[in-house]
Amino acid sequence: MSTRQTYHGLGFILLIFALFSGNWFLWLFGGFFFFMSGLASWWARNLTRWVQVEWSADQSRVMPGTPITVRLRLHNRSWLPLPGTLVQFSLPDHVVPEQADEVVERNARTWIRFRFHLPMRKTAERTFVITPHKRGVLWLGEAQFETIPLFGEEAEALVLPFSFSVLVYPLPLPIPPLDTGTSEPEGSRVTRSHPIEDVTFLRGVRAYSPGDRLKHIHWKASAKTGLLQTRLFEPTANPKWIVIGHILPSYEPVLQKHNDAVNERTISGLAALSVLCRRQSLSYELLLTVRQRGREHYHQTAGSGKAHHIQIMTHLAKLHQYAPTSLAAVLHRLEQQSAAEARIVIVTPRLDEPALEMIERLTRRGHHITVLDVSQDQPVIRRYGLAAANQRRVSCR
Repeated sequence: MSTRQTYHGLGFILLIFALFSGNWFLWLFGGFFFFMSGLASWWARNLTRWVQVEWSADQSRVMPGTPITVRLRLHNRSWLPLPGTLVQFSLPDHVVPEQADEVVERNARTWIRFRFHLPMRKTAERTFVITPHKRGVLWLGEAQFETIPLFGEEAEALVLPFSFSVLVYPLPLPIPPLDTGTSEPEGSRVTRSHPIEDVTFLRGVRAYSPGDRLKHIHWKASAKTGLLQTRLFEPTANPKWIVIGHILPSYEPVLQKHNDAVNERTISGLAALSVLCRRQSLSYELLLTVRQRGREHYHQTAGSGKAHHIQIMTHLAKLHQYAPTSLAAVLHRLEQQSAAEARIVIVTPRLDEPALEMIERLTRRGHHITVLDVSQDQPVIRRYGLAAANQRRVSCR
């Protein structure tokens, strides 16, 4: 029998005696038990309005294995104390908490618990550390709240809503050194000018068009002409990189094989290439063999800045639910659209026959193709098209 049923039973018995005896004290005493039951229900319904959880962290974007210091605040805005209050949160099992009162592993989840003794109209604060070890978005939207009942009823878990998220980037995979083309002497190979602007050499100005960057506006020329003018720069001779990520299905029924670990290595290899291009200021575009917004593959346009690097790393961190497509189809489309002598890097754990045929066709067109094999723990680099490139160099000389 619950406490509420006990209150109702005692109140009913007292009201029966009051009905036959006519004693006003029994009427009041019996009604008091019904009043206590109603007051307890009203308190439980409105407790979430007076108790609030606030969660703040010192970082919002981290790499795997980076400790995050979290400040937890519990606000009691009611006029009654809350002794023996228990607040617990559910985190993924790869998150390691520290400095918590209690840590429980249950159903592939990590539950962290904190105990508070809140006076009325006060705020309690706790500081602890969490360390995520996998990429993705660590998102929390609610906390479970329990406290000692003030009216003697059973303890009931309440849900306190709040919002907190941390983006965990993929960990870059250690890869062998790649030939970026920057070590070749000037004039050793014939390159066509790419439409990538080198801000070191100013060529002139032109009329402003929507979409031009604010820092490229020539303010002196704009003041002289009375119209906005945009700087023009000399085109650079650095080649544009095309990075292709081959994502396999999560499960292949024919092979009866799960590919989650292999896909994680592929994503880590793509993250390593993004970091390499960012450090060496190389322009690159990213293609993934996954459907994106109705298209057959995901395509991130070329860029070399910090914003471009963060955008790609953010997409790789959030890549979980996907529909893989064929690598050969992406290479076939690349054959029709890309310029000649492009540097293509393919990150893949497996190359089938159609993909190998497309690689041969691309190398005959003069493309420099590098395959980063991530099927094993140690990545292996395979290069295609270098013999054709050396033959063209000799003929040019």
